[in-house]
Amino acid sequence: MIEIQNLSKTYKKNAVIRNLNLQIQEGLITALVGPNGSGKTTLLKCILGLTFPSKESRLLLAGLEYLKQNELYEIGYMPQIPLFPQNLKVKEILEILETLEKKNPVFKERIKEELEIKKFESKYFGELSGGMKQKVNILQCFSSEKKFYIIDEPTASLDPHISFYLKNLLKERKTMGSSILFTSHIMSEVDEIADRVVVLVEGKLILHETPSEILAKSKASNMEEALRSFWMKEGKHA
Repeated sequence: MIEIQNLSKTYKKNAVIRNLNLQIQEGLITALVGPNGSGKTTLLKCILGLTFPSKESRLLLAGLEYLKQNELYEIGYMPQIPLFPQNLKVKEILEILETLEKKNPVFKERIKEELEIKKFESKYFGELSGGMKQKVNILQCFSSEKKFYIIDEPTASLDPHISFYLKNLLKERKTMGSSILFTSHIMSEVDEIADRVVVLVEGKLILHETPSEILAKSKASNMEEALRSFWMKEGKHA
């Protein structure tokens, strides 16, 4: 479980996140949603150690402040856009990543076969189509078992077949006990795979509920309508 305590982040006196407290539970898929500028990207960067929150903030994984304990390797990350070196071949990128990986990539060969990555692993990354790049992105994130996964806009640039594959992969890791946090602007996707939904508006946590609870509270017919009503209301009072 990831536990976030009193997390705040300010850029040039602008409060991007304000006193955020959140628990992302084990064995659940949690969607992080909110309008542009709500602090979603900043929160992900804080969890990944790419930016530092205020001194009062605490980030714990399985009860440990994992950044201080150097246990960031327990988090798998799939960015929206994979920015691997364009002048390296796919197999070279995978070899480099494997030397950096502390955990055994037990799923590497299975995923390579299922995504047919061997067909283009001798190509330079810069020569690949967007879909091929995302396949490499999926492989680097899920080749080993992690306690926690962060997925930024998981189905961006994916065709329906690979999108279906990735969503099943998320569900598989969930059954293995991993915690999964993903961002998405596709509310039907949130409704389909999320067990919990975290809603940020202007750096504040306004909801952490199940999709069905959110629909019931808003009396909306779908998730898009429900979340839009919540963040418009909160945005006016922020």
